[in-house]
Amino acid sequence: MVVAITRPTRIKISQAAITHNVSVTRKMSGAKFMFLAVKANAYGFGLQTMAQAAIKGGVDGLAVAVLDEALALRQVGITVPILILGITLPQYAKLMADNDLIATVSDLAWLQQATNNLEGTCNTLQINLGVDTGMGRIGFRERDALIDAIQYLQAADTPFKYQSIMTHFSEGDSLKNAYFHEQLANWHALTDGLSMPPMVHLANSGAALYHADEIPTDYIRAGTVIYGMEPSRGAVLPDNYLKPVLTLETELIYVKKMPANAAISYGHTYHTKEGEWIGTLPIGYADGLPRSLKGFEVLVNGQKAPIVGNLAMDQMMISLPEELPVGTVVTIIGQQGQYENTLEDVAQHVSLAPWVVATGLQERLMRVIVD
Repeated sequence: MVVAITRPTRIKISQAAITHNVSVTRKMSGAKFMFLAVKANAYGFGLQTMAQAAIKGGVDGLAVAVLDEALALRQVGITVPILILGITLPQYAKLMADNDLIATVSDLAWLQQATNNLEGTCNTLQINLGVDTGMGRIGFRERDALIDAIQYLQAADTPFKYQSIMTHFSEGDSLKNAYFHEQLANWHALTDGLSMPPMVHLANSGAALYHADEIPTDYIRAGTVIYGMEPSRGAVLPDNYLKPVLTLETELIYVKKMPANAAISYGHTYHTKEGEWIGTLPIGYADGLPRSLKGFEVLVNGQKAPIVGNLAMDQMMISLPEELPVGTVVTIIGQQGQYENTLEDVAQHVSLAPWVVATGLQERLMRVIVD
């Protein structure tokens, strides 16, 4: 990984906004313990940067998709509980146990294979049982199979600790609640009366916020809401209870006055007007900005300026409202003066969800914690 620290392009992560969003989410959900999902480079906000800021902001644990993300967090000294949401190959059971990680398991065969791989370690492996209530991804789908797994975990000579159990709602952030209730009924059918571990977590962001009166929320897995992205995109609740966490800004590195009908960028899809000032920015689609962002208005000198021409891999051009000096700050996502561009604004322009836009932001973008 190469982080481009020598160019004037950066992602700013607001510590104050994270702390606010954690507090609001805890209050609305009633959560006593909150995992924050920091998978996929923390939704593009930066794995280690966001993890450290989130812990400072009040989260109790972290959730990742793969073992490598968890190890990267342990390597920088993060000691809070870390849950691996995806299935890790049983050959890595000892590595997970030695790093005090929680492994997600969806079948008894995994536990049986992992038992052999745990020989030679004095550490027990914490287990999170996944229950598939209708997501169709991973998890136990039959009660008898779930009972067998729980009994295996609770055997006297087990190298495991039955620490956690979960399900995931596919439509917990929608005004349509029928499928949510179908999944909830499946959860009860699969788990009622069974031995439960210390951590029982059903709720992702949407379920935690909108269904706290229907499901247990002592333990939740927060995601988009902590990043300042309203889970329902304003359909269930307006997004004014959250604060935006991410600012993406850069600076003008080249400014030129153009003649009439001069072509801009690949495919010469944009042609200038006489005397138009064009600014070049050191950021492009290789940094994760969709090429369909063309035409989006960024903020410069407190004014709006459209992206013109096709985005290049490492640079893009904007039409300036006037001559401006090299080094002028340009805000792509964030606030400048009376104007603000949110992740949702970008998402609507490119017809994607805001978390899809965010996860595309590449690692070479420098990330810093502010305020």
